[in-house]
Amino acid sequence: MNKKFLGMVLCLAILGVGLIFIAVGCGQSGSSPSTNSFTISGQVVGVTASGIRASATLPVTHIVAAGSNSEMYMATYDSATGTFSLSVDEGVPYAIGFYNKSGSTITLLGYLKQRDVDWDSLPLMNPSVDTSDLGTIEVDMTSEEATASIDVSSLISQMNMVDTTTAQYYGTVDTPMSVFTNVDADGNGEFDFQEGKTYLYSTFYNMGPGTSGGTGEIGNMLNGNYNDSYAPKPYSYGYVISAQGDNQAAGTSVTFTPPVPVVSTDNLSYSTVTSTVEADSSGGTIWSCFAKINGNPIISPEVASAGTHTVAVGSKTYTFRNFQGSDIIRVNSTDGIIYPVFNLVTNEAGYITTVNYKWKKLVSGAITNATAAEVKAAVEDTASSTAFVHTSPFISFFSDANTLIGSVYKFDRDGSSLDVSSYDIKLSELDHIQASYNLTSRIVCKFDLHW
Repeated sequence: MNKKFLGMVLCLAILGVGLIFIAVGCGQSGSSPSTNSFTISGQVVGVTASGIRASATLPVTHIVAAGSNSEMYMATYDSATGTFSLSVDEGVPYAIGFYNKSGSTITLLGYLKQRDVDWDSLPLMNPSVDTSDLGTIEVDMTSEEATASIDVSSLISQMNMVDTTTAQYYGTVDTPMSVFTNVDADGNGEFDFQEGKTYLYSTFYNMGPGTSGGTGEIGNMLNGNYNDSYAPKPYSYGYVISAQGDNQAAGTSVTFTPPVPVVSTDNLSYSTVTSTVEADSSGGTIWSCFAKINGNPIISPEVASAGTHTVAVGSKTYTFRNFQGSDIIRVNSTDGIIYPVFNLVTNEAGYITTVNYKWKKLVSGAITNATAAEVKAAVEDTASSTAFVHTSPFISFFSDANTLIGSVYKFDRDGSSLDVSSYDIKLSELDHIQASYNLTSRIVCKFDLHW
């Protein structure tokens, strides 16, 4: 990630939490996956449409799996028989799209869904097998839904979900994965990832104070104390659009337009947001558009606007279709949110030696302990970074509003303690702590923990 952009992302959640929905277009082009590989197979048996689109049915020509870690894989596909095979790296969920490529136009016909558990993606975080035959697949162009014949119980078992309840919880988290089906954002008729282009679509939410008046004050986290009364409450959101590998002249104007204008309680309407292309330290350019939509609370809409979002860079327009807001994170949400709480341990000299943590879940406004299965189904655990994808989960320490002390420290999704004794972080020099983690739908949760 560009350092300047990373710094901006780290600072998004000052006095709150940023939740980011990310759509990226880079990765593989049918290349051989590395170690932990998983094979997905099936057979497309038909494409249907209804209503005014009934006469516009198109055949499937390409199948793409888009992972939440920004990797994309093209299937080996036999259009004569409809059979296909996809080899992907397990560890993240994948949105699987079925496309028609005709001349300079790539059309999404549908993407894989499982309506019994409301999945918009295939949760390959920790599968119990290394292959999955989805059976026959029917694609409905009208609903953009690709339905597989595999029995839902078998699919849940293959994805290593412990029960239907956990599988359904994942289904409420993964809704924003639908935006990963945009594989030709610049509209030039070529798959973006085959051209080395990476696009990021994001929306973040700020979280309000907990019931004790803060998001987890550092003072309350000392000597083994957890702020168990903290319950996050989203109160505002914003958008970020960025790109790499698609060079634009620095200073070029950028205009972002959501499908529905946002109107806050102060009657401010945000129908478009403008920015400019910035130079990238690697020698190229990174264009971005950032807007924080303030309101306390925002009245309309509570969820980031679903539909088609566009961004104009100079004379060129980029399109992100099929975006859906999260069923979990919305303005004033009190249900389904998984989040960590922390305590700090210091030595006699006042240096932080250990960060302890545990995962909580907000259920209809009540705080409960999140189960290990729920955390595994919802929270991404990544040890390394790629373009637009940061290590998850991580915690970072700041000496003032914008100055990062040392590095960003990885803590494990499945663990409960982080040793930071070797980094010489003195408690008296801290301004605040930020904690961040990715949900499996590329929602990035950011907490800002103050004194």
